[in-house]
Amino acid sequence: MPDVQLQLHPDGVAAPAQRAAEISKEVVDLYFAALAKEDLSKKPQSADDKFFKFEFAGSKLTAEQRRSIHENWILSRAFQDLIRGIRASLEEAYFFCELLAAGKITAKASSTLESVLQPFRKRANDLNFPDLLKAVNARLETPLEFSDSYQSLQNARNCLEHRNGIVGTVDINADGKMVLQFPRMMMFVEREGKDVELHQGMEVKKGEVVAMKFAIRQREFSLGSPLSLTAADFDEISFGCAHFAVQLASRLPKPEQQGSATA
Repeated sequence: MPDVQLQLHPDGVAAPAQRAAEISKEVVDLYFAALAKEDLSKKPQSADDKFFKFEFAGSKLTAEQRRSIHENWILSRAFQDLIRGIRASLEEAYFFCELLAAGKITAKASSTLESVLQPFRKRANDLNFPDLLKAVNARLETPLEFSDSYQSLQNARNCLEHRNGIVGTVDINADGKMVLQFPRMMMFVEREGKDVELHQGMEVKKGEVVAMKFAIRQREFSLGSPLSLTAADFDEISFGCAHFAVQLASRLPKPEQQGSATA
């Protein structure tokens, strides 16, 4: 069987999470803005091109109740896409690292490329998230911390999807709080040895350098309270997830350090 040279691209590792962050942010921004302008005191009109139209005689909803239901529905699916994107990028990172470490792979002449690579992908797919992140971190130049953020994305999605966005007993800790740790990007300047976060109206002094870093924003919600998140909150979260993907790709081992993968 002739040699087949495989080119491994870090951009392909980052792509799933970046795509999920981009699309989910776009959807949340678009529909939250549309909901803000819509008269939600009544149901939206059915499609005009339907010969037969069907209406549901459900319970009467106020404008705020309808807004909350729609926003929760959008956010639950947006969080679901972010979760899938992060997981997919980590699986691609595992695949990348394992192929690179394997070097030359010997296979039967009758084998297809897909059948040769399938065991690598299956191993990544079979790992739970903590073990997948641990396996990837073992190969990275600098480990990434994301388990708590990933779990918070899962917890937010579960609350929105299964409890209509109302914090329940399964969501809270021993202190009676639901604590979420969302990823975000922090812009700051260094002053007197401390990172001072930028805010609107803040003056940046001559000689100070504006920088960015990956950070965590903690949010707490009480039992029975709504999981209230705005489009601006989600924008910050999605950008943090996209930057996680950039960091992941940038810390992958370099092909020239271990040789190229050949099948």
